[in-house]
Amino acid sequence: MFVSICGLLCPPILAARNKSEADERECTVCDCLCCPPEYFTRQQIRSKYNFETDTCSDCLVITFCGSCAACQDAREMKSRGKTQ
Repeated sequence: MFVSICGLLCPPILAARNKSEADERECTVCDCLCCPPEYFTRQQIRSKYNFETDTCSDCLVITFCGSCAACQDAREMKSRGKTQ
């Protein structure tokens, strides 16, 4: 529930949280202020979990629905036990 609400109301915070989770570290205020591009976080998650690389599809998803991509990434990491 948190993921959907955060993705809808404040996607930069969810993107910052995703990046810190992908890096396996705590999310800080700096992460939220200097929000990383979701594309690179998504590529990092793909590499980490040995997913097939799909650059074109990632660009399209992030361009047209970045908050949806951030929610999907957060749910993927949660399902693999990487979120708190």
